[in-house]
Amino acid sequence: MNMTKKRKKNYLTDYLYILPAAAFVGIFFVSSILYTFYLSFFEWDGFSEKIFVGLNNYKNLFCDANFLISVRNTIIWVVCSLVTQVVLPLLFAILITRSSFLKFYKNIFYFPTALSATVGGMIMTTLLSTYGLPYLAGKWISPSLMRDWLSIPNVNTFIMIMTGIWQGIGLNMLLFISGLRNMDYTPVEASMIDGAGGLTLYTKVILPLLRPTIIVVLLMSLVNSFKVFDSIWVMTKGGPYRTSETLALTMYQESFIYNRLGSGAAIAIILTIVILIISYFNIKGTFKED
Repeated sequence: MNMTKKRKKNYLTDYLYILPAAAFVGIFFVSSILYTFYLSFFEWDGFSEKIFVGLNNYKNLFCDANFLISVRNTIIWVVCSLVTQVVLPLLFAILITRSSFLKFYKNIFYFPTALSATVGGMIMTTLLSTYGLPYLAGKWISPSLMRDWLSIPNVNTFIMIMTGIWQGIGLNMLLFISGLRNMDYTPVEASMIDGAGGLTLYTKVILPLLRPTIIVVLLMSLVNSFKVFDSIWVMTKGGPYRTSETLALTMYQESFIYNRLGSGAAIAIILTIVILIISYFNIKGTFKED
């Protein structure tokens, strides 16, 4: 009986240690989500009285051309980021893991990641100004290239995606290097003895062993591409004519530029639901196979 009471006391003590963190998450995170969900059913400018509009905020979004452009741009960001920020870092990790210059390569690739998205956006904005790369391209290739590339619809989106890739490759590469170095090489050695090698060895043995790391990198790239904001705001502010906005930027514009907090809350809820659904199925699939 005494042992049972002692165990219960220990359990209570353990819960007391995590209580501050749980309270912090509950107050500042969960409550914010619930309030955003509540706000998405109202029309409100942040000052006057809230007007209940039901699902009208959601309906109006899908009739809004700017929102649909934002959805398209977000899908482009997600697809490009998932392909490049998984394939390229994995390829670089495989190439340099056993290199004698590994530390040098790691520092070179990780340096852009150490910069904030705002700083990275400012660097690229300077490079792509009419006195930067466009000026050189106009002088050496064609005068028609001597213009502000960030003011060209669609082109600016891909330029900003390349900026995100430049800043994201380093961290993902380090994760893959860590996965390769901590991997159990017993199945690899057995496969090599059986004659496997080259592409077959990587696709049939090494990549399946790296699956947990690949899932982590995929989820990180997915979430980051959905919530990208800083670099777009610095480089184009969603322009010209709101053609380079993503969902995160549209949410900010609707909420704090146009004072349509209900519409901005609706976008936030849609974005959250999409990320949660995709993350849930990815994580579920991973644990199911394990």
